[in-house]
Amino acid sequence: MSEQPFLRNQWYVCARSTELSRKILTRTICGEPLIFYRREDGSPAVLTDRCPHRQYPLSRGTLHHDDVECGYHGLRFGPSGACTLIPAQKDIPKGFGVRAYPAVEKNALIHVWMGNPAQADVALIPDFAENDGPGWGAVHDYLHVDANWQLIIDNLLDLTHLTFVHKTTLASSGIQENPLQVSVDGDRVLARREMHNVEPAPVFTTMRHFEDNIDRFQNLTFLPPSHVHIRLEACPTGVKNDPNLLHHVVLNHLTPETERSTHYFWSVSRRMRLEDPKVSDLLHRMNRMAFEEDLVILRHQQHTIETASRPEPLVNLEADAAVNAARRIIRGLYQSEAVGPA
Repeated sequence: MSEQPFLRNQWYVCARSTELSRKILTRTICGEPLIFYRREDGSPAVLTDRCPHRQYPLSRGTLHHDDVECGYHGLRFGPSGACTLIPAQKDIPKGFGVRAYPAVEKNALIHVWMGNPAQADVALIPDFAENDGPGWGAVHDYLHVDANWQLIIDNLLDLTHLTFVHKTTLASSGIQENPLQVSVDGDRVLARREMHNVEPAPVFTTMRHFEDNIDRFQNLTFLPPSHVHIRLEACPTGVKNDPNLLHHVVLNHLTPETERSTHYFWSVSRRMRLEDPKVSDLLHRMNRMAFEEDLVILRHQQHTIETASRPEPLVNLEADAAVNAARRIIRGLYQSEAVGPA
């Protein structure tokens, strides 16, 4: 294990908006067991899942208005983390409570800040308007992955694996033959692959009937700490300025659970055939099937890395240009956190 396994001063997706309610939800983020719930005004609250009295999980307690009552001795803690009640004594010790984490709801996602609360700048949360914006239709899901979060980012930024792993869903000709064009804009990695006069992948026929070959474009964006935005475009071969060029967008949010496991929140958004629930269902099923195929790859990859008799470096190929750029940015963030604020 590394001395600094997680980036702390970052916003992480911890739940979908639809997951949060007046019932306590528990999930481990960056090695920290947390509880999540909605206050009576609907805003999210996040506390550590641990009563400081005898270390009993608060997730086994109950909500009383905005306070969480421990199921062991009845101590209550408010959304700020401060203890509000100790049934067995009158006075509450000064400063006694649990850790509370800044939490923000945006674009149908709940984001939590795992580091220094004083640095929790809401402006750092990327805008993923495709999740819930007007004119968009999205399907959402969650997967638990038995692999390190950076391995999943690698998987999403090198799509040459589609040909071999996703034969019945995302694969098509042209991926191997056309290199990825990669650039870096500040702390973002931008990549594009253009594939002309290729057969449409099965997923492209879900919304639009292509009679012949197509021109297909993959646009990938890595946003720290662990988001991958994939914009997929397609049009009949040779057609310019096609108003239906944008086919769909895949949003991927990878949140570390532990060093060897990850919460994978994803959605697929589209602008066409919004009124057709069959398209939503098909997009959801095809993408989940593909991501579950990735889960098998990633689980074996993690196992191989962990059980190696000695550490072996990852070997980079030309197709890993976006992967390498993202890892350089992540290394820079680790170094900045190690040094601390100026």
